Amino acid sequence: MSCKRMSVSLLAALLFSAVLQAQPNQITVENAYVRGLPPSQRNTAAFFSVQNHRDQDIQIVAGVSDAAEDLEIHGHQHRNGMMSMQREDSITVPAGGEFVFAPGAYHLMLINLTRPLADGDRVQFTLKTDGGEIIAIDAPVVSVLKSAPSKSTSSSNMSSTEHTGMH
Repeated sequence: MSCKRMSVSLLAALLFSAVLQAQPNQITVENAYVRGLPPSQRNTAAFFSVQNHRDQDIQIVAGVSDAAEDLEIHGHQHRNGMMSMQREDSITVPAGGEFVFAPGAYHLMLINLTRPLADGDRVQFTLKTDGGEIIAIDAPVVSVLKSAPSKSTSSSNMSSTEHTGMH
């Protein structure tokens, strides 16, 4: 092998190594989708998983979307034999771990939709970390009449809001 080819191979290996080393500092999002409901519904929910490839826990708060006036993180609680939803200020994604937003569990509420969301539309929204980082998510709208998308379909306080038919 020539010296020049060896240098190029070594440079490529170093760049690949740098990319692999950078990955532990990433936050990634998988399997994002927004539930598509009848056009008369003013609210809907988004579901996805967040992976924290860092060596420290991160806190995530809801962000913004042009598809809704407000985004809120909601969780479910069992109280006196009844299931209720409660707004959460933030969630923690453990170091080296994952946090899943799923139907019947934690989810991101899109409140007061600014437009009807039809099956197949795309919704962009952001989340924010306690360190001020913005996580941009582009998610397909999937009709409530269909099953949730499979893996890798997407990029990355009490509430008085009604959630009927979303979970």
